[in-house]
Amino acid sequence: MTFSVVDITTPQFWLVVLGGCLFLTPVVQADLRRALWATINLVFLWLLLGKGLLAVAAGLVLVYLLLRSLTIERPLPLVIVTLLAAIALFVVHKLPWIGEDLKIPAVHPILVTVGYSYVFLRLVDVARATWERRYPPPKLVDLVNYLVPFHMLAAGPIQAWDEFVEQPRIPAALSTGQAFSMLERIVHGLFKKYVLAFVVLKVFLTQGRATGWYRLVEINMAYIWLYLDFSAYSDIAVGIGGLLGVATPENFRRPYLARNITDFWERWHISLSMWIRRNLFFPMQMALVRRTGGKHALWCASIAIFISFVLCGAWHGLNRPFLLWGLANAGGLIAVNLYRHWLKNRLGSKGVARYMSSVPIRILAVACTFEFIAFTVKLIADR
Repeated sequence: MTFSVVDITTPQFWLVVLGGCLFLTPVVQADLRRALWATINLVFLWLLLGKGLLAVAAGLVLVYLLLRSLTIERPLPLVIVTLLAAIALFVVHKLPWIGEDLKIPAVHPILVTVGYSYVFLRLVDVARATWERRYPPPKLVDLVNYLVPFHMLAAGPIQAWDEFVEQPRIPAALSTGQAFSMLERIVHGLFKKYVLAFVVLKVFLTQGRATGWYRLVEINMAYIWLYLDFSAYSDIAVGIGGLLGVATPENFRRPYLARNITDFWERWHISLSMWIRRNLFFPMQMALVRRTGGKHALWCASIAIFISFVLCGAWHGLNRPFLLWGLANAGGLIAVNLYRHWLKNRLGSKGVARYMSSVPIRILAVACTFEFIAFTVKLIADR
């Protein structure tokens, strides 16, 4: 997974959370609230980066100016250059030795600290929305709040620009029960990460040294550990967002109960899978369908899935294990898609409904999916 260096155990993190609650909660003027939220996010970055904040601020201003230029005309060369620059920063982020070779060692720590993997995906989302003129270009204060929300720097989630724009400018006041529910969500996340995930890591995992039958146990426990550790960050982010009145997407929905790999990606890292759908899969699928006159929709979908998840693997890491992980997920998704098509042709709609409602088949499907995911996690666990 792609985590930044933000340490949620430090006093400064929780002081910023407390300050956000104290300063934002009583504000009922929309523009002032947005400005205060941007200030909080920038102060947190300053605490992490010091003078490095100047580089981040310069980058935010540059992105702001570029997005505004898209409404004046459609400067395709400028868009291409900007995209290549964003991709180049992503490569430096994932391959820090490139920055060292180019004598720019300070760039990589800044990119890691701001969680550039997630910032990059948000950049694509807001740039596409502006390019397609679905929304006007964002104001600088909104761009700060969207790209670098401090509570989502560690591990996402990845909020869609549409959701960010359409959230209430002044959130409804929290009831006492809702506030306690958000606090409970934060405590739940902390417990999952620092108790449950810690126990699994220390008791069951051997960092790939296991042999014989215990190797299979470790493969399954590695998946459980990854879920506990990663979903904990999302629980904490959702809880903090709820206290601050900042919309924060849900990222997990019991992925271990998925009955196939497609169902899994509707439950696991949901904000990433939705990003892939709207920015990679659907645009490619529709372009291919139009190109073929709608005659090969199933194969068009398969090609779009393949490309989408190879790129998803590259987003996680520019190395062989993550490339294999992306290929494995692409193969699983394509297989499920083809199997569904075959099953419908063979059994018909009523037969498929009976098949899907069968308890033994569901139990077997969930078990097979769990093992498939566990083995794909193994591809990256010992990298």
